[in-house]
Amino acid sequence: MDFQFIDWIFIIGYIVVVFGIAIKAGKQMDESHNKDRTPREIAEEKYLANRSLTFFESLCSIIGTEVSALTFVGVPAYAFNKDFSFVQIYMGAIAARFVIATVFLPRVYNKGLTIYEVMAQDFGLPSGQRAVGIFYSMSKVVSVGVRLFSGSIMLATFTNTSITTALIAVTFMTLIYIQLGGLKAVAQTDMFQMSLFIIGGALAHYLIPKVAGSTWGDMMTIAQASGKTQILNFENPWPFIFGIMGGFLFDMSTHGVDQDFAQRLTANKTLKSGQMAIFFSSFLSISVGLLFLGVGALLWVFYQSHPMPPNLPGADYLFPHFIVTYFPVGMKGIMVAGVLAATMSVLDSTINALCATMYNDILPNRDKLKTEFWSLIDSIILGVAILSIAILSSKFDGLLLLGLKAQSWTGGSLLALFVSKVVLKKSFHYRLDLVSVVGAYAVGMTGVFMNTKVLMWDWNLNVYWGFLLSILYLKILSMSKYASKPAHG
Repeated sequence: MDFQFIDWIFIIGYIVVVFGIAIKAGKQMDESHNKDRTPREIAEEKYLANRSLTFFESLCSIIGTEVSALTFVGVPAYAFNKDFSFVQIYMGAIAARFVIATVFLPRVYNKGLTIYEVMAQDFGLPSGQRAVGIFYSMSKVVSVGVRLFSGSIMLATFTNTSITTALIAVTFMTLIYIQLGGLKAVAQTDMFQMSLFIIGGALAHYLIPKVAGSTWGDMMTIAQASGKTQILNFENPWPFIFGIMGGFLFDMSTHGVDQDFAQRLTANKTLKSGQMAIFFSSFLSISVGLLFLGVGALLWVFYQSHPMPPNLPGADYLFPHFIVTYFPVGMKGIMVAGVLAATMSVLDSTINALCATMYNDILPNRDKLKTEFWSLIDSIILGVAILSIAILSSKFDGLLLLGLKAQSWTGGSLLALFVSKVVLKKSFHYRLDLVSVVGAYAVGMTGVFMNTKVLMWDWNLNVYWGFLLSILYLKILSMSKYASKPAHG
């Protein structure tokens, strides 16, 4: 179905607003610094926004980054196929973000450009810092590539173009406005983008019952009676327990030691502002999750009395198909803008964080006088890498779990390295070098392989296996002859 003029007005308007915000943020940064900036000051402006983020900017940027188009596509599909049990992960995140706010953040705030730099400050070698940055970047590119693809499903469906074309267009636009204003532009556009995709979810709750000729209350009552809104099955509570556990450690491995989220906290004006932002984001995350799980429940009720779309590749395509088929003129444009917002808000923050890691951790010896040039080159390289993964992701169904599982394979090992070198460093005396980093990832991923392929336990335990085996390896390494005491004892 072709777009009408008013739909294109909304889409173009969204793009204009995003670029306007980015340009304004760039000008604010230009006015706030002097012309004789050092390379380090240029990097801190681009990757930490000169530590100028407010509580609200940080909060919205966290939500905008974690939600992604995967929420638009994958969360409704999850509820359509199953129930509301996915919210367990969000519930586990509340405790995790309390730990991040009170234990992690005070130890990294204002201590370095990236948290991997902080990890290497006490008895670390450049090779170890580089290895951590490489492992993190590889995992991040894979997981975000899946999220980028999920957004392209709706965009391609709406605009009647190929998924590859949609992917290239979104990536290209995002790369441009990142260069305009750095992290400040990312955070401020995320505020607008977060509002837009929440509006899109709310519109779905209004329009699905309207199209069905029913009321929201009646449809949700049917969904509830059919078990679609169930969070906990009292007859088998283990999935709930695993979900809470998985959400707890998994969230610490993403929001706590992932540079993408960490820089939104370390870029705050004050430590307290960052602590409040990460803690309160957990409650906003639950609200957004429930909003889109509700969309999936409404769709399930709708399709009990309406024919399922023929030749649909999977449940991930249900919501896009419904919007294209049933949403009125104008509303489609708003939904496309919402999908663009969700997709670009993830891509912009990821590329910015990966560029910071590339600049500071992986390739720190490049000409510092060409910081802005290398930022552009890194953005292009990373954008192409994420784009390539997104295209490969088109061959898989079940995007929500695919996107989450990608990071669960390495998240435990990264968390173990961080905890041992930053939180419990008095108990772990080992060099952060190739042996410690590669070894931690090797044993951690072996544990995940055992969990998923041999024992076939719940995937939510992946991070636990990775963390526990990695921390055990690092403790043994710490007590071995290989380890030496730090210079300061």
